[in-house]
Amino acid sequence: MSYRWLIGLVNFLLSFATQGSIIFIPLLGADLGASDFQIGVVGAIYGTAFLSSSLYSGWKSDRVGKLVFVRWGLLASSAAFAAQLLAHDILILMLVRGIVGFSLGIATAAMIAYAFEADTDMGKYSSYGSLGWIFGAGAGALVADIQLLFWLSFFACLLGFFIALSFPHRKPQSFTQPPDLWQVLCRGYRIYLSVFLRHLGATAVWIILPLYLASLGMNKTWIGLLWSINFGVQFLVMRMLAGFSEYKIFLYGQLLSVFVFVAMVFFTKQTHLVIIMALLGVAWSCLYVGALLIVLRSGEEKGTAGGIFQATLNLCSALGPFLGGIIAQGWGYQGVLYFAAGLSVAGMFAAVPASEARPDISS
Repeated sequence: MSYRWLIGLVNFLLSFATQGSIIFIPLLGADLGASDFQIGVVGAIYGTAFLSSSLYSGWKSDRVGKLVFVRWGLLASSAAFAAQLLAHDILILMLVRGIVGFSLGIATAAMIAYAFEADTDMGKYSSYGSLGWIFGAGAGALVADIQLLFWLSFFACLLGFFIALSFPHRKPQSFTQPPDLWQVLCRGYRIYLSVFLRHLGATAVWIILPLYLASLGMNKTWIGLLWSINFGVQFLVMRMLAGFSEYKIFLYGQLLSVFVFVAMVFFTKQTHLVIIMALLGVAWSCLYVGALLIVLRSGEEKGTAGGIFQATLNLCSALGPFLGGIIAQGWGYQGVLYFAAGLSVAGMFAAVPASEARPDISS
């Protein structure tokens, strides 16, 4: 069996564990008596820890090798997921979600770089992550028991660790000079900024979306089903993007994101939301795979670039829930959706100069 397939399997397990834990965190916070603002703080702590950990681990992995970070990150993440069982009040929930974010950051950036250097099809690699999100959301829909989901996350991540023990070591790349974090950031800053703006809006939406859907009369099963549709579409679409220009699919992802966030305000029936969540899956597939390929192909510092990319997403995970909580508190859930649409427009314009640098963007 090809170890490249096993890399995808580990990505699946890690994504399953992450989604299985995160999907009902807002509802758990509400059950513990947290306000919308405090729920936003929980997400912000998680994202901040994830950000700092992935940025450092990705940069460091270019020097000492990716596999050590993959293995230790998976082991630490499994323990962190189990620690969520101790969250019996909002302060402990904030603490353990911070530990989860820090542990995941150790593994994820290094996993991306390790997969790319192993000549893995990054679209298919990413699709396994989406498949993990599907099964995680599906587990949420079927189980609807937060404590059991935490146990499933623990076992899935631990299995990923044992599989990673079979991965071959790859000699760290020799650099003429140490990887320069600032130089890598400046080289692709327009792409990072564009992704940041769009994903900032998305993470603001994700933290309140279960509550928004519940306010529309949907139960936990329907919420989990809508999550599964989104990630199911991602799994299918990501596997079909290999033959397309990464710049084109990145642009299409931005355009579709604007439409989807606005549509969520006006189309609130279950059948409408099924279609909208499917389109959201297409939008994120194009944006994520396109941006990831752009930054990984921009230079030799794969771990550093992957770390910055992951940190960009995690910065959104830190700020987005915080902003989502504030906006929802003052302007309601629909205000958050308009906010996300506006940021998607800004992100699209932020990437225009980078797109113009590639003549084939309009071909």
